[in-house]
Amino acid sequence: MKQLISAFATLIIASLLAIPGYAKTIYIHDNLRVDMRTGPSVEYRIIDFLRSGTSMEVLKESGEWIMIRTDGKEGWIQSQYTTEEPIARDQLARALKQIQSLQSENSSLKSQLSETRSELGGLKSDHNKMSNSTEKLQQELDRIQKVSRNAIATEAAYRQLQEEAELLKVDIEKLKVENIRLSEDNLKEGIQWGAGAVLLGVILAWLISKSSAKKRRSEW
Repeated sequence: MKQLISAFATLIIASLLAIPGYAKTIYIHDNLRVDMRTGPSVEYRIIDFLRSGTSMEVLKESGEWIMIRTDGKEGWIQSQYTTEEPIARDQLARALKQIQSLQSENSSLKSQLSETRSELGGLKSDHNKMSNSTEKLQQELDRIQKVSRNAIATEAAYRQLQEEAELLKVDIEKLKVENIRLSEDNLKEGIQWGAGAVLLGVILAWLISKSSAKKRRSEW
C-alpha cells in the first residue's frame, strides 16, 4: 500500500515537472501552416491546421512537441514552428492599428484644441464684457454713494430745520403766554384807570355841586 502511494506521488510530481510553461503564449512562425495532431508524433491524426500568427497557450511539453490550446481546441504541434513573439505581419498590423489610433487621438486632440481656443476667445469676450459691466457698476456705485451723501446731508438739514421749528414753536408759546400776561396786565391797568377816572369825576361833580350851592347861598 505504501509503495502504491509512493508511486502515485512520484507520478504526480513527474507530471508537474513535465509542464514547465503553464499559461505561456506562443505563436506560429511566418508563412507557415502547421498541423495540429492528437499526440506528440507525426503518426498521430491531424485534427486542425494552424496558420501563421496563430496565438496559442502552452499546456505541456514533450521533447520537440508541445501540447497547446487555441480557439477552444487542444492538440500537439512541433515546437520548431513556434515563436514567443508575434510574427512581423501581426506586429505590423498592430503598429498600423496603433498609428491609426494615434492619428485618431491626434485628430481628437486637434478638435479639442480648436474648441479650447474657441472657448478661450469666448472667455476673453466674457472677460471684456465683465470688465465693462464692472466699470458701469463702479460708476453706478459712485453715483449711489454721491446720492447717499446728498441724502444724508439733506436728512441732516431736515433734522436741523425740525429742531429750529421746535425751538420756534417754544418761542411762540412763550410769546403767547407773555401776550396773555400783558393783556391781563393792560386790562387790570385799564380797569384801574377807569375806576380812577370815575372816582375823579364823582369828586369833581361833588366839588362843583358844592361850589354852586355856596354861590347860591351867598347871593341870598
